[in-house]
Amino acid sequence: MVLHVAQIPGGTSDATILKEMVRYQISRISDDAANPEIDIDVRIENLELENERMAKDMRNRIYATAAPYVLAAASRLGVTCEVPLSSTFGRTAASTLRTLLGIERDAFDLGEDPIIAASALFSRFGISPVDGRVPPLVRISDVIEAAVEGQTAEMRRKLRCTGNIAIELLGDIPLELLTEQATGLLLDLSRLPKLHGKKHGKNRHRSEGVTLTKREEIALADACDARTFDTISALSDLSLAQKRARVSEELVPRIAHTNLERHLDRLHQLLRCAKAKCGYTGPVKLMTYTDLARLMKAANEDLRAANELFARATKPKIRLRWAGERIKTLLTSPIYRGSFSRSRRTRTGRMIFRDALYWVPLILLTMGTRVTEVLQLKTRDLLRRDHVFCMRLCWSAEQDGKTRESTRIVPIPQLLIDLGFVEWIKSLADDPDTLLFPEIMKVKPDQPADILSKRFLTVRENLDIKDYNEDFYALRKTLSSALWRGGVSREDRQMIIGHASDTTIGKHYTDADMASLKELLDQADHRIEVTTATRHRHPVIKDCTLVARRLASAEVVLDESGNLGAVRIKDDVSGRSILALDIRGSDMPAVPRWRGIETVTRRTGAEAAADLVSEFHIKTPSRREHRDAWEHFLALASYCSEATHFRNQA
Repeated sequence: MVLHVAQIPGGTSDATILKEMVRYQISRISDDAANPEIDIDVRIENLELENERMAKDMRNRIYATAAPYVLAAASRLGVTCEVPLSSTFGRTAASTLRTLLGIERDAFDLGEDPIIAASALFSRFGISPVDGRVPPLVRISDVIEAAVEGQTAEMRRKLRCTGNIAIELLGDIPLELLTEQATGLLLDLSRLPKLHGKKHGKNRHRSEGVTLTKREEIALADACDARTFDTISALSDLSLAQKRARVSEELVPRIAHTNLERHLDRLHQLLRCAKAKCGYTGPVKLMTYTDLARLMKAANEDLRAANELFARATKPKIRLRWAGERIKTLLTSPIYRGSFSRSRRTRTGRMIFRDALYWVPLILLTMGTRVTEVLQLKTRDLLRRDHVFCMRLCWSAEQDGKTRESTRIVPIPQLLIDLGFVEWIKSLADDPDTLLFPEIMKVKPDQPADILSKRFLTVRENLDIKDYNEDFYALRKTLSSALWRGGVSREDRQMIIGHASDTTIGKHYTDADMASLKELLDQADHRIEVTTATRHRHPVIKDCTLVARRLASAEVVLDESGNLGAVRIKDDVSGRSILALDIRGSDMPAVPRWRGIETVTRRTGAEAAADLVSEFHIKTPSRREHRDAWEHFLALASYCSEATHFRNQA
C-alpha cells in the first residue's frame, strides 16, 4: 500500500525516512566490507568521486544527488515523498549521506567496523544494533507469526485478528511507521461495525455469503448511519431527546471502547515480541488508555458539532443478573412444563425433552458454570464425594477451560437433584465416555457454546424475554447475585463459579468439603417449586415465585430536556393499556396518539405511577435514556407518596 506522506494518518516524518536510509546503507556497507569479491581500490575511487560531487552540489545548495537514496528508503517503507526535496530536508539528507559515504570509505580503506563507525548516526536516529548487526526492517506480518508461538489457541486467534486488521487498514508496513500511524489506525478501528468479519448475505438460503474488506464494511456502516440520521432528523413529532434516544438504537453498532483497548494491548504485545525476537528497536508503546480516551472524545466532539444527532453506537456487553420476571417466564415456559415438539419448544404441548436446552440453563443458574464447561461433560464426570453428588469440570485433556481455575469439582445443588438430574445421567449409558449433550457437541465440536447460544436466543425471542445484557452467560451472574443475597462470602462465590481466588481454599478447593460447598450453593434461593408429574414419570417445575405481582411494561416518551414527557403502562398478559399519561408542561412537539391518554401534572402522574407499582411488577424500559427518565419518575412517585403520608400523619 503506497501513500503520499501527507495522506498517512499522523504523517511519516522525514526522520523516519532518513532512519531507514541509514539502517539500510550501514547494513549494505557491512555486507560489502565482508565480501572478498569486491575490488577495494575501485570502490574507494568511486566513493571519493561521489563524495566530491556531493560536496560541490551542497556548496551550490543542490541536493538532487541525495534524492535517489531518499526515494529508495521511502519505497522500502511503503510511502512516497515529494521531489525535488525541500531545501531543509535535502540539506539534512545530503549531509547524512556524506557521513555514510565517509563510513563506507573508511571501512574499505582503513578496515574500520561500519557498525562502530556509525555509532553517532545510530544514536541520532534511535537505532540499536543487535548482536553486532544492524536490526532488520520488521513488518507487521513478520512479527505476527513470531508472537503467536507458544500462545493458547484463543490468544493466537486474537493476535492474528489484530495484526491482520492492521495490515488490511494500513498495509504490511514496517513497525517504525506504526507509531506514526497509530492515531489513524485506532480511529479506523473505532469505525468498524461490531459484527465485522461476518459474511454479508450468509443465511440458510445463501450459505456462502460475500466477504467484504474492512474499508468496505466501514463504508457500508457509514452509509446506513447516514440514512438513519436523515430519516429520524425529518421526524417533526419527536423531541430532540427522543430523536437521540431513537438514533442510538438504530445506528449500526461499532466496536466498543473496551475492544479498542484490547486491540491496543495486542498491538503493544506485537511490538514487545518484535523487540524480543525480531530485532526491532523502536518504541513498544503506541499510546496509553488515557490518550486513547482523549482521542476518541475529540473525534466524537468534532462529529457531534457537525450533526446534533450524532452518537457512536457500540452496544457494549454489560452482563446483568436476570430479572425475576425473565427467570419466571423461562422456568414456567413449555420447555419445562410441556412443549409441542422438539423443534417447537416454546409452543405448549405434552412432551418434555430433557436435553441441553432443558438442563444447561438450569445448571448455569444453580451451579454457576460456563456453557462450554457443561457441554463438554461426560457421564464419568458424575462423582460422589463427601456423601454428595458432584460434577467434575474441565478435568480431562480434551475438556478445555477458560482459565486455570476452571478445573474444579462442584457439588450438584439440591434443586437439580430434586428435578432428577443425577438419575437422568445414570440413565444415559454404561459407557463412562458418553457425552451428556451429544446433540450439541457433535454439531460443532470446536465451538459448541455458539450452537446452544443461538438455539437459546431463539427460545428467548419466542418467549419475549430477550435482553442484550441478560444473555445466556449472564445466568452465572444471576447465581452469584443469589448467593450474595443468601449471605455467601465473595471468596466462596468466586470459588464456586470458577474465578481466581486469593484464599487457600479457593486455590485448592478440589479437595474442599463438598458437603459444605453444597450447603453454600443451596443458599441461592430462586424460589422454584418442584412437583412429581405422573404423565412425565419424572419431577417437573411447578412454579417460580420470584415475581408474585402481575407483569406490566412501561413505554416512555422523552421531552426536549430528556425528562419523561409521556408514559403508557401495558398489561403483559392482556396487552391492554392500564395507564396512559401526558405530563402537562412538557416540551414535546406532539402528544402520543394513545387511546385514553390523560393530561396530568407531573405530581399527579407520579402518584398514579406509585399506585400501579404497588399492584404490578413494571418492567424497566430497555433504552438507557428511557430507563433513566422512568426511574427518576418512580423516585418522584415514591417521594410524593411519602410526602402525602407525612401530611396525613400531621
